[in-house]
Amino acid sequence: MRKLFMPTDRIGLESYQKSISNNFKAINELLERDMPIMWHINGIQFESTPAWPEGHYYQSGFSIEDSTAARNVFAERGIIYEEVEIPHSKGRLLKKIKTAVYSGRGSDDDFSAPLLEVLKWGGFDHSFVNDADIRGGKMRNFDVMIVPGSPDAGECYYAGLGDRGYDAIRSFIANNGHYLGVCGGAYLPLTSYNTENRYWLNIVEATDTEDLDYWRSGSGFVRCRIEDNKHPIFTSMALGVSSTINIVYWEGPSITIKGSNVKSLAHFESLLASGRDPLKPYWSMYDNKMSDDAVRGWYNPLTPDIFTNLLLGKTAFAEAEFCGHKLLLYSPHPEMGNIGYGPRKDSLNFLLIYNGLMYLAS
Repeated sequence: MRKLFMPTDRIGLESYQKSISNNFKAINELLERDMPIMWHINGIQFESTPAWPEGHYYQSGFSIEDSTAARNVFAERGIIYEEVEIPHSKGRLLKKIKTAVYSGRGSDDDFSAPLLEVLKWGGFDHSFVNDADIRGGKMRNFDVMIVPGSPDAGECYYAGLGDRGYDAIRSFIANNGHYLGVCGGAYLPLTSYNTENRYWLNIVEATDTEDLDYWRSGSGFVRCRIEDNKHPIFTSMALGVSSTINIVYWEGPSITIKGSNVKSLAHFESLLASGRDPLKPYWSMYDNKMSDDAVRGWYNPLTPDIFTNLLLGKTAFAEAEFCGHKLLLYSPHPEMGNIGYGPRKDSLNFLLIYNGLMYLAS
């Protein structure tokens, strides 16, 4: 079948296209027009293309039926594309999703602001839901729930949501849709084996062995080892048989897998920098003030000893399943970008958010 193919290959810390966020803005515009789009991950080989008559291999990309409307969107956004023949089975069909971003008492404005900015850059429409909305049953109108970072490991969520709000979130994931949690949002679905902890949803068979003591770790710049290079969230990021991510960590959960309904996608491998000598970063953070605060200025810096004792080898990124729906749990902060490489916008790490939502929409 003849289609337009938009490659999204990684080249260093950049994209084959001119802008990572621009890629997803174009795709979301096309989805808003109800155009069927296939997402191609883990490589696709073409026997021949106009640019490569001898054949060519692309790492990843999106394909859509050829139309004037699609060509116009690609032209307006400066998207590089080719006319190709693609077997129907070679991809994941995307669909429009209704996304709710939690904005209740447990959502910290400092952590939600950069995440909302990344969503805006990528063209991901969303609505806000506060504690009263969730307690009142509004979640039934959505397909995906995003929970940004919080000021603690779960207490603040419960302070706004209570038992009724927690039951509503459990019901949403069981009956309606999927979940993406970052940092504090990755704590929330965990299971505590301490009966004094009433502040987690207890719906995935994973825990943090330090329970609610989020103060124990601190903040810094860490390297995570990807365990499943084929997983969709790492599309255009993980290449070859061994891949890593350099990313900001800020007192997120050190996840321990306990059962079969959750799997580790990447684990903490090394500490790269923090606000304590001799690990203070020597490079510019450019316009990335929050990352600068996390890595250079936070009063509670991550140290080598703490990293070794509490994070090394533990899960940093996980996928769980609850009643047939997916949960993506991100302990570090992809929305803070690749620090030290250049300006924050269009960071490769944003793909963890963009890919995660595309995965939940496919």
